[in-house]
Amino acid sequence: MHIEQLDTELMEWLDGGRLDTKQHEAMQLLTVTDGQWAHTAMISMGEVVAISPTCLRLALWQGTQTSMNMMETGKATLIAIHGQRLLHIQLGVRPLPALAEAVHPRDRYDCNIRHIRIDEAPYAEITSGITFQLKDQAGALARWAATIEDLKK
Repeated sequence: MHIEQLDTELMEWLDGGRLDTKQHEAMQLLTVTDGQWAHTAMISMGEVVAISPTCLRLALWQGTQTSMNMMETGKATLIAIHGQRLLHIQLGVRPLPALAEAVHPRDRYDCNIRHIRIDEAPYAEITSGITFQLKDQAGALARWAATIEDLKK
């Protein structure tokens, strides 16, 4: 199935709120290197926020290979599992200016959703995606909350 924008359920999931209940969820962010190899990175719920049904904002650690790839190509694909759906969200990427007052400086991106492919199988249910356990839960959740607020600016 294909859709062109986030539905109500996905907008609520990616709203940047209730991070404590989403702390174990992760997604993959796919980019392409200058050598034309696929590059994957993990992204947490504290590094992405839906601004509208057609726009996401992403925050990446500064100077990462993923960030460099996105600046070079202007493209990325976010892979996520939610509600027994495997989502492939194609993004057109534009860097946002740095925030001088950011407590946790990040490379920030405004991402136009170009296309969403949803994989579902009639004979099987997706029961989980990538999950993890935070080592410093309080510190990570505080950093994520600050990052989400910076992405909304």
